[in-house]
Amino acid sequence: MFHERGYAATTTQEIGAALGMLKGSVYYYISSKQDLLFELIAQYHDDTLEHFERIVASGAAPLDKVRALVAADTAHVADNIERASLFHTEWRALPPERRQPILDERRRHETAVEEWLTAGQAAGTVRAEVDPRTAALALFGMVNSVSRWFRADGRKTGQQVGEEFADLVVGGLAARAPSDPDG
Repeated sequence: MFHERGYAATTTQEIGAALGMLKGSVYYYISSKQDLLFELIAQYHDDTLEHFERIVASGAAPLDKVRALVAADTAHVADNIERASLFHTEWRALPPERRQPILDERRRHETAVEEWLTAGQAAGTVRAEVDPRTAALALFGMVNSVSRWFRADGRKTGQQVGEEFADLVVGGLAARAPSDPDG
């Protein structure tokens, strides 16, 4: 219901009715509508941490980490449209003490990508003119947009879209081999 109507427009009474319960009965399971929103957002957030931590801990090259993150995050968004949409749009409805850990973790993901891109530039695998901060923000903007347009019954799976996004991102970031003056 939060996904369809938005958090602010959904009442606890409507949640109860959809569950076949009275409004008061809903409070037996949750203490507030905000707690329900927080739990939904936290579940999605925890799921993203699983693949993020695996990628961070891997010994992969910087661009390979970027590729893996784009592919995994995109597929995760596509496979969890409703929770992803809530995570990307309704987190602002949370009070500051619940919102801040999410913002901190989001910044940690952005910083990791920036560091990978900087390391790739130092290794000569990422184009020198790429601004790591701008590229990280663009990458996450592209991935997060999937929650607005992806359809499970569409032409491609979330994994296929993730692989295509990863190809686009890495192709745009990768340093070009010097051109052969003879060829």
